Amino acid sequence: MKKIRYNVKGMSCASCVAHVERAASKVCGRENVNVSLVTNSLTVTVPDDMPEEKLWGSMSRSISSAGYKLLRDGEGGMGEKKQSLKPLISSAVLTLVLMYISMGSMMGLPVPSFITDNKAVFAGIQMLLTIPVIIINFKFFRNGFSSLVRLSPNMDSLIALGSSAAFLYGVVALVLIVVGVLSGDEELVHKYAHDLYFESSASILTLVSLGKTLEGRAKDKAAGAVKKLAQMMPAAASVIRDGVEVEIDISELAVGDIAVVRAGETFPADGVVVGGEGAVDESALSGESIPVEKAEGDRVSAVCVLQSGYITFKVDKVGRDTSLYRIIGLLEDAAASKAPVARLADKVSAIFVPTVMSIAVLTAIVWLICGGGAENAFRCAVSVLVISCPCALGLATPTAIMVGTGRGAGLGILIKSAAALEKLHSVKYFFTDKTGTLTEGRPSVTDLLPEDVSEEELLRVAYAAEAMSSHPLADAVCREAEARGIERLAAEDFVSEVGLGIKATVNGKNCLIGRPDFLEKYGVAVSDRLRGAVERLEDEGKTAVCVGYDSASAIGAIGIADKLRADSVEAVAELGRQGIEVVMLTGDNKRTASAIAERCGINGVFAGLSPDDKEKKIREYSGKGLTSMVGDGINDAPALAAADIGIAIGAGTEVAIDCADVVLSENSLCDAVSAVSLSRATMRVIKQNLFWALFYNSICIPVAAGVLYPAFGISLSPMIAALAMSFSSVFVVLNSLRLGKIRIYSAKNNNNNIKENDEMFGFKKTVEHEFPVGGMACGHCKASVEKALMAVKGVKAAEADLEKKCARVKALESVSVDELKKAVSDAGFQV
Repeated sequence: MKKIRYNVKGMSCASCVAHVERAASKVCGRENVNVSLVTNSLTVTVPDDMPEEKLWGSMSRSISSAGYKLLRDGEGGMGEKKQSLKPLISSAVLTLVLMYISMGSMMGLPVPSFITDNKAVFAGIQMLLTIPVIIINFKFFRNGFSSLVRLSPNMDSLIALGSSAAFLYGVVALVLIVVGVLSGDEELVHKYAHDLYFESSASILTLVSLGKTLEGRAKDKAAGAVKKLAQMMPAAASVIRDGVEVEIDISELAVGDIAVVRAGETFPADGVVVGGEGAVDESALSGESIPVEKAEGDRVSAVCVLQSGYITFKVDKVGRDTSLYRIIGLLEDAAASKAPVARLADKVSAIFVPTVMSIAVLTAIVWLICGGGAENAFRCAVSVLVISCPCALGLATPTAIMVGTGRGAGLGILIKSAAALEKLHSVKYFFTDKTGTLTEGRPSVTDLLPEDVSEEELLRVAYAAEAMSSHPLADAVCREAEARGIERLAAEDFVSEVGLGIKATVNGKNCLIGRPDFLEKYGVAVSDRLRGAVERLEDEGKTAVCVGYDSASAIGAIGIADKLRADSVEAVAELGRQGIEVVMLTGDNKRTASAIAERCGINGVFAGLSPDDKEKKIREYSGKGLTSMVGDGINDAPALAAADIGIAIGAGTEVAIDCADVVLSENSLCDAVSAVSLSRATMRVIKQNLFWALFYNSICIPVAAGVLYPAFGISLSPMIAALAMSFSSVFVVLNSLRLGKIRIYSAKNNNNNIKENDEMFGFKKTVEHEFPVGGMACGHCKASVEKALMAVKGVKAAEADLEKKCARVKALESVSVDELKKAVSDAGFQV
């Protein structure tokens, strides 16, 4: 089987996707067709021996019969998008002039007297201004009435019907005004001078066109993510040929080449290291900020960056076979295979529109049969159409969406499309990346555990040596020292042993920083207490390094980790309260992922995942309910596209942001909860709007049809019908505006839980306590006291001094001295 991709011109909504799928299914079968509204593409899966020209001909005819145009892959697109603003601007200008003329005098605005004094001229100018607006937006009529003919009405059908009803009645009114002017019948002129609805006809078209243009631009930007990914590949590569290093264009790179990469350069292809070693930043693919040490035999991937060292590798995958292009392929497939979700208004219109048209025709027939006269029959039929004009129904969704997205922008939430805001309210599974989403996205010092020195001295020594390294863990130590205002000591003779640690001479003394076995390799002992502390830090998902400085034993250890964001716990808890299950997907190791998940209260954890794995996990869950994914890296792009709703952290990569449906500009996961809360409020308002829009029509349509006239002499003129129609529209707009005031969940108003959980993650300041301890006689006693103190929750470090008979403890400020003394007493010692 092979996949063939086409472009489709003319799709604008989910209903269009359904029509194109239906047409394509006639040629290839439903299970072999995928249509993407994001990329305006159609992908079909056919047998390898299928003649492509024959398929093109059949598919083109079928798509054309559905009202759309099929293009070959690579044709069309950008030119149309760039020109789309011109007709919108022209339509808007004409509509504004039309509304000024029609309503200016009522609002006290100056309108030329030759227009207002002559009602025929007044009506004629309005019609002349409306006609070009209709011509500019004729696509709504073509698509809308075409859908009606195929018995599958959509939003375009509502727009076309409403605008046509208003325009046609205005034309009839204009004719009667002219008749009245010519015959001198002032009553007739006055009667129909107020029954002109040209401005309604034009404004419906212009406003809907504006909404579709904004949605289209957001969709085009999302489709640009694929292009941005491809641009990450370097333009050139250094390779060794005939024993000489030469630089070649990336397109000339071939499988089997030996490529050279230096510190700071990007890998141009996938391959296996054959020489050298170094720290590789794989965040572009894995999302993890901490580099991976690479040596001979290890795999490297395109677009990853060598941060330090020198590597030669044998190329085994180039161009579209690399890991990067596999991600691009997943991104395209995910966008194309999303199930189209029909808008609520489209579903309502499928019943509402044909019903209204039937009632209007039936009304005219009944009045003609009953002898009411052709004029009365036409008036009642038009009254039905005018009062049924789906302005309120058409405004129900877009006005709520407009206010909702505006409210979101005020909260730092960029919602790119109406569909995203609509779907967020029913999300059942919320997937989140770890690095940069739940955490801050870069390593920081979390623990300082000195032995026989102060914290400042431990950090000062480490700072001097690490300042000579380009490793992100070294950067974390340097930032911590600089934040504390620690002066940098002189250092030289720096040597890095990949994957183990570093050596340097600091102030003329030997300095070693690395894992315990690295220090012991050079004769520096690591105490059992310090080794135990290192193991504890690693169990918490942190990286721990020991520091040796001109002595036979280590002077302390430093814990480094990607810190949890201050509000991640509250965000996860609130999602749970809203009935949403949170699942972590990360490329990091299981131990670190589990530690972060436990602190956040997340039960579902999947670690060590590649971009492909993340995308597959989301697809596994998609059959159980609506899914949402929040992430910040390129590696998250396929998952963001595969989820029903993709949410990007604003500090993330451009690719992640472009792939997402929602962007959180303030980098807070709580804003994702706010987005869900906003979506639920918006959907409540939309449903209210639809109810009231239909309620007015349900009450007034029978009256407009003349049901009450035989018994009570009550009829509804088109003017009153239009007034009722306008009132329903006003009600819908006012109801939508309530979204600007409705209470939406915000982390700023829900920070109590954050404060309660701060202690767990070290965000509060630590304090030091010292108190006397009696009964210690040997090293075993010393270890027992330290073990008892370290068992107290919130204690960061503890030391028992045999000579001074005291204990020194570093703990969070919420840990009381009484708690510490009780722990020592329970261990059998006096305090």
